[in-house]
Parts: sequence; C-alpha cells; structure tokens
Amino acid sequence: MSENIQFFHKTKIQIRFNDIDGLGHVNNTTVQEYFDLGRLEYFNAVFNYDVNWNEFAAIIASIKTDFVLPVFLKDQLWVKTKITGIGTKSMKLAQYLVDDKDNLKAICASVMVGFDQKKQISIAIPNEWRLLINKIEEDCNF
Repeated sequence: MSENIQFFHKTKIQIRFNDIDGLGHVNNTTVQEYFDLGRLEYFNAVFNYDVNWNEFAAIIASIKTDFVLPVFLKDQLWVKTKITGIGTKSMKLAQYLVDDKDNLKAICASVMVGFDQKKQISIAIPNEWRLLINKIEEDCNF
C-alpha cells in the first residue's frame, strides 16, 4: 500500500487503559479493533448514519495488518479509511492508524464482499452503494 493515499474520512480513537498490554503499548489485537471502528464509522458516514447493521450486506473476506510503530496510552489516534476499489462483488479498503502528528502506526488492507445473509451467498455490490461511496471518495467513479 502506498503512503500517498488521499483519505477523505477519519475516525478519532479513544485509547482505554485496558488496551495496554504488559509491554506498555496497545496490544496488536486491539489495534485491529480500532480498524473495525474506523470501518464502522466510514459506512455510517456513507449511509448518513442510517445503516441497518442486521441487514448490512458486506462481510470481511480478507484482512492484512502491518504494525509500523507501537501505540502508547498517551497517543492521540485517528483511523483513516478509504475504499480504493470496487469490483462486481467486492470492495478493497485501505486504512491507516496515525497519531496527531500523522505518524503512521499501522496499516490495514482488507477486502469486503457483498453478502446475502439469508441465502448465505455472495452478491453484487449495489449501484446505490457505489454512488454513495463516490460522494465520500471525491468522485472516484466506482
């Protein structure tokens, strides 16, 4: 993933004391939870905070996280989230965890797949989603 990605959405992350492990930094599994929060807020913004999460039709099919720098309790954090591409049935997401000085702490690349929960099968990404995502992503024409 290139560090020159232009992000149009970010989520403030609150570090809790119980996020800290025995080495004095945020545990790597907790960093993944921060990326989950970033994805949640991203889709809330896309759908104007009107998402029925019981019927949301996308699931994570692949995820890869690179840990660049440790995160400490005193850090002020943001998760930057961007959809970098949309195929017929899937969307690629890039996420950066950064501090208030924009120091890169971790990078997450994931793929979400359209999914029909009732039939338990993959489905095409709806055109309505493409239009709404384009608004967030400065008209990428997905």
